[in-house]
Amino acid sequence: MLSDSRQKRKGILNPAVLGFMTLATGVNIFLSMLVRSSGLPFYMDTIGTVTVTALGGAVPGIVVAFATNTINFFLDGESVFYAPLNMLIAILSAAYFGEYSRYRKNELKKRRESLDRFATVGFQDLLLFIVTLSFVGGVLGGAITWYLYRSPSDNPLTVSLSGWLTEKMGLSEFACHMVATFAMDFIDKSISMIISMLIITLAPKKLKKAVKLSSWRQNPLTIEQQQKAKEKRHGRISIGTRINFIVIASTMLMTTIALAFSAVNYRDTAIETLSGTAYQVAYLAANEINPEKVNDYLKLGPLADGYTQTAGRLRVIKNSLPDITFLYVYKFDKRGCHVVFDLDAVLSDGTYIEGDAPGQIIDVEEDFLPYINDILDGNPIPVMRIKDEYGSFFAAYYPVYDVNGNCVCYVGSNVETALVNDLLYNYFGRVLLLFIGFLILVIAISIITTKYNIVMPITSITLYANELADNTVTGATEENLEKIEELDIHTGDEIEQLYKAFCNMTAETVYRLNENQKKTEAIAKMQNALIITMADMVETRDSDTGAHVIKTSAYVRIILQGLRKNGYYAEKISDRFMRDVEMSAPLHDVGKIYIPDAILNKEGKLTEEEFEIMKTHTTAGRNIIDNAISSMEGDNYLKEARNMAAYHHERWDGKGYPEGLHGEVIPLSARIMAVADVFDALSSARVYKPPYTFDEAINLIKDGAGTQFDPKCVEVFLESVSEVKKIYRKYQES
Repeated sequence: MLSDSRQKRKGILNPAVLGFMTLATGVNIFLSMLVRSSGLPFYMDTIGTVTVTALGGAVPGIVVAFATNTINFFLDGESVFYAPLNMLIAILSAAYFGEYSRYRKNELKKRRESLDRFATVGFQDLLLFIVTLSFVGGVLGGAITWYLYRSPSDNPLTVSLSGWLTEKMGLSEFACHMVATFAMDFIDKSISMIISMLIITLAPKKLKKAVKLSSWRQNPLTIEQQQKAKEKRHGRISIGTRINFIVIASTMLMTTIALAFSAVNYRDTAIETLSGTAYQVAYLAANEINPEKVNDYLKLGPLADGYTQTAGRLRVIKNSLPDITFLYVYKFDKRGCHVVFDLDAVLSDGTYIEGDAPGQIIDVEEDFLPYINDILDGNPIPVMRIKDEYGSFFAAYYPVYDVNGNCVCYVGSNVETALVNDLLYNYFGRVLLLFIGFLILVIAISIITTKYNIVMPITSITLYANELADNTVTGATEENLEKIEELDIHTGDEIEQLYKAFCNMTAETVYRLNENQKKTEAIAKMQNALIITMADMVETRDSDTGAHVIKTSAYVRIILQGLRKNGYYAEKISDRFMRDVEMSAPLHDVGKIYIPDAILNKEGKLTEEEFEIMKTHTTAGRNIIDNAISSMEGDNYLKEARNMAAYHHERWDGKGYPEGLHGEVIPLSARIMAVADVFDALSSARVYKPPYTFDEAINLIKDGAGTQFDPKCVEVFLESVSEVKKIYRKYQES
């Protein structure tokens, strides 16, 4: 049986599971490439994910989703950023198919004739599931697209639908984009679910069984056993939660640190790149300027020969690089900046700025002052960061020299510094999406690995260890040993070694317990024999108490069982208490061994002095048993024997002897014995009286409830009157 259970364990690297995941990933990629090449507004990259999740479990589905988007990234350059959404679809599919299958089994089991109702409820659940997946893929996916590209989807049909909604409903472009992507994704997910459900339905049972992920490293525990183990768990946080927290926290910490460093490096690189772009454009534009005509351009502007052609070439250079905001040519002197060329510009926020006219003089801005001498001398200057009325920019200036080496002007190109923030914003979004995808994958693998390789083996060992401890009293330890051995834990690490050591220890413990049990049984037999011998010694001296100790013991057993059945004194009446009271009941009159024969067997009524002597049998019995207890170590049954011997003549109303105890102050075992002892005394013949009839004795016991006797003891005694009568008749006949 154990070897079979090992064969059923299929981790994620099992050939069948791994092959099924590879096939599902291939299906996702193939279908997504097919619809992409056909121009359809769908993705079709979740069919394999949903199918694998339904048949194999959540973790295979998450792995397939991540693998699909990662591989597609090399085909379209963007799919990997949507991996968290497809992994979320796998998680939702696991929840749906798990609940759906349980619901289906329960529904069919309870009411097989109500298939119409089941089909209706099943369709509603399926529709809600598709809507949920469409929200994830369409709305969340559309939001990611808008975040990354600041524009709607590039799919023509989606764009057309979004534009139509904007025109007809007057909503914002973003809102209409969300609605359009949701609608397209609803169709996509509906088709995907139909195909997936068809595959799931038609898949052979053998295939379903072969590809089902089973990460158990032992014979699985039942749901009830797992719940029982949780209830017995000490502490608020389990070891699995702690391990997963450490893994997740460590991953997040390392990722945060990596993000911080990469963000700084990316920002510096972005600044360097944008500055380099501005400088390169200034250099290219400078090569288009004829230095011999700069003065003509300043005087005549567009009327100068070649001015319009040069402006056109500058415009081509500027438009070829969309990051460039301004491109212009200035001639600097002490009066200021003389505009040679100044192309029209559009800021990132859409603001249009018309260029200054040729020949116009502009004041030199403060940002230029540190370099003004170099500029007037015609020397190259570094890329500057400037601020003006239009915003903040990286400005690059490249000098234009004539044939004599004199600087005739500078070509300037500006890039908005806001582009750095935009690039950084976009970079963070992409890296965060990648991180979320990796985090989901790490969490899924961590949870399943921790649960089945660490938590469940330890939980199983703990569960059976507790059961073994609970059953040492009842002696069911052989069965516990078999259960522990059937766990068959194979984790291949220290936990497996712990399990094997636990099995060996349990086997040794069971052997020792069995040996102790045999010795205990032998001692118990000796104790019982001693009790009966002592009771016989007393009974032999009392000529009229025939079978008194046997009958009272039987009556005591009836009362004990009745109290437990009715739930009375539940905190007191344990298995051990019942056993101790039954074993020691014959010793309740052991003190009579000190009573003289003349008093013990007197035929007439005792005098007051004789009765006082008779009453001493309670204290004498207590002393005898106290001496026995003092010679024995630990807790033992003789404590209840002492209580019965000392207090079985106490009364509920406090008028008894030897101490006049009342109510529940009287030990429970003595209250039980009081009913049994008096009933037998009433219904049996004595030297000083004839026996009462059975009914008369029962009525006297009934009358004594609440005065002489504990009412609850009387109640259960009377409820079992048929059992009492059987014992009474048995000894009457004998």
